[in-house]
Amino acid sequence: MRVTITASQLRLGMYISAIDTSWWEHPFWRSSFLLRRQSDLDKIIASDFQRIEIDTDRGIAPESAASLSDAASPQTAIAVDPLPAVAEPAAPEPAPVRVRPTRRREDAATRAAETVQRSKFAVRRMFGEARLGRAIKPADIAPLVDEIAASVARDPGAIISVCRLKNKDEYTYLHSVAVCALMINLGRHLRLDEREIRDIGMAGLLHDIGKMAMPDGLLDKPGRLDDQQTRVIRTHPEEGIRLLGDSDELMPIARDVCLHHHERVDGTGYPFGLTAEQLSVHARMGAVCDVYDAVTSNRSYKPAWSPSDALSRMMTWEGHFDPNVLSAFVGSIGIYPIGTLVQMSDSQLGIVIAANADEPTLPCIRRFYAVPDARFLAPKDGAARPAPHPDAILRPEDGDRWFGRDWPAIAARVLAGETVTGELFGATGHGAMPLIGMRAA
Repeated sequence: MRVTITASQLRLGMYISAIDTSWWEHPFWRSSFLLRRQSDLDKIIASDFQRIEIDTDRGIAPESAASLSDAASPQTAIAVDPLPAVAEPAAPEPAPVRVRPTRRREDAATRAAETVQRSKFAVRRMFGEARLGRAIKPADIAPLVDEIAASVARDPGAIISVCRLKNKDEYTYLHSVAVCALMINLGRHLRLDEREIRDIGMAGLLHDIGKMAMPDGLLDKPGRLDDQQTRVIRTHPEEGIRLLGDSDELMPIARDVCLHHHERVDGTGYPFGLTAEQLSVHARMGAVCDVYDAVTSNRSYKPAWSPSDALSRMMTWEGHFDPNVLSAFVGSIGIYPIGTLVQMSDSQLGIVIAANADEPTLPCIRRFYAVPDARFLAPKDGAARPAPHPDAILRPEDGDRWFGRDWPAIAARVLAGETVTGELFGATGHGAMPLIGMRAA
């Protein structure tokens, strides 16, 4: 049951489901969590929030204090004694991650792959028509946005993981699908209105349409662009607005994100060098989602970063992103995003297949490879545990360094719950061997 209380009524062990403030002013990157740490409790009390919603089914209920829902007004709530100073509690052994049945996850992954394939061809056709000067009609692409949104609702990690496995030839189209999914997922994490979320998804799908006006060969040019080429590529947001046309049917959010997703909050972005106060929240969301998918994708001029590496680097880019939006984005996909390759303490490799809302550092892992034996294993799912447990995550890994160019195919099979065999990928010797052998120490 959900009840509303004041900050002074909070106790360790309560499960916070909502804080009565905009997410913009929220002191945590998660919108709901179990209150375990005294430091978090102190932060909430210092923030002076008026109302806090707790879920008594997932945490302790108020004892000596009446909830606001039971009181006539906030002023009539029963006073409580201040909390005594206590040491930071040791983190208890986490409860097992609530993992959907394997069959349901495999079904979600299969349906996500089908959605991505249909979306890729639809976006390719739509972008081609825009290049020929034909107007984009929102009614034509709304069903596509709805299908992507439905896939995100079923299992956000499934479609985001599939989109990451794009090759350089389909990057432009699948990048748009991925940003659409990421925007929808972020919007739902922020509890935005569903109508607004649909508009945000459409904005993600159309944000890079201006690249259809770029010269052939420029988008996937190997190596660094020269100054003139950089000036040309930086015109794609304005070209995108031109290709979108002046139809009143197209939502303002789509135009806004298309034009401003390369702006930075410190004013060093393009095309106009706008600063934070001049940028809408939708443009700031678009900037984060666009960069995250770009840096976690293989490009003709650079290899992909791992999801966790991408997030850690993005968090250090002072002045690039709105920090509140970036923190919310991290919360929406998890510290270890689904699809991340990790090495466990017992020297097995696994892929993150499910997030843990209560403990983001302890996701569900699908193990598939034994490092000491250099062989593939039958997939086995289980929750990560805190160190020094054998099921603890040792570190994120780079799939390309372990398995070479076949890593996307291997990852796809593991995410689908299939057993990988060394013979399938050309391994030789006793047992299956990784394509490039053990990585250098």
